[in-house]
Amino acid sequence: MERFRVYSDGRQQTVDSAADFLARMRSDSIDFGWIDLTLDDTETLSRLADELDLHQLAVEDALNTHERPKISRFSTHLLMTLSATRLEPSHEVQLARCTTFLLPKLVVTVHEDDFPMAEVIARLEANDDLISCGTGYIVWGLLDCVVDGHVDVLAEVSDHTDELTALMFDDARATFEVQKTAFVLRRSVQRMQHVTLPLREVVNTLLRSDSRVAVRGLEPYFSDVYDHTLHSAEWAEGLRDQISMILETNVALQGNQMNEVMKKVTSWAAIIAVPTAITGYFGQNVEFPGFGSVETWWVSNVLLVVMGVGLYWLFKRSNWL
Repeated sequence: MERFRVYSDGRQQTVDSAADFLARMRSDSIDFGWIDLTLDDTETLSRLADELDLHQLAVEDALNTHERPKISRFSTHLLMTLSATRLEPSHEVQLARCTTFLLPKLVVTVHEDDFPMAEVIARLEANDDLISCGTGYIVWGLLDCVVDGHVDVLAEVSDHTDELTALMFDDARATFEVQKTAFVLRRSVQRMQHVTLPLREVVNTLLRSDSRVAVRGLEPYFSDVYDHTLHSAEWAEGLRDQISMILETNVALQGNQMNEVMKKVTSWAAIIAVPTAITGYFGQNVEFPGFGSVETWWVSNVLLVVMGVGLYWLFKRSNWL
């Protein structure tokens, strides 16, 4: 869906069509403008690319759904790619991409349908006192919303990780579920790393004076976004290590549990083996002293009971049973 907005004298106005928007841009009667498109608006994007001299490679990147967060320089504009994140009930992280063309007096955004553009607009409207800062106002709103979304998702992943850590030491835990959840969370954290680590360079580039985006008045806001970006990148790395530790600990717990089972099996096998040996000895088909007497019968039974109880007591004392 197409959205055309112009900003003049600290106020926002909505324009109905691309032709009217471009006409107002050429008239130089506004401070700057914003065109918001979705991936379905390929015809409008193609027309704008011709009108605004957008580089062909930049347009291709805007339509590509597998670009990582980055910022690229072209002769007439900058190209910024961002990925918003959300956490599904299955603990899977889903990405929604937005590509932004940054021109001196114009911002063009091309985003996927599930990108939280409504949240971006609400944040911009709540900070409309920054409109006088120009196109950097739009860029800040996009970055701030995306980075805050990363922090929220990482907080949810951290909560699930803590729950998984507590579940690991529960005697009634389902080992398969623990492993499955840990692997899903690790894959989600890897996705978070893919979108948070490159974002540091994106924000750092915009903070440099030669980008002419983080102009005076916006510098504190971009610095705040940069701090949150560093925090999210470090948090994602810490969660990755924590989940790896959970998987390693789970394997160790399984090994310990297997050792306990083997100790019990070995103990019972030893207890059973002694009576088997005694009955085998006294059940020989050859005559020996006491063969066939009542006394020998009593001796064999006493040996069975004493040695069986003795082995059971010995293994129990050693915590093998």
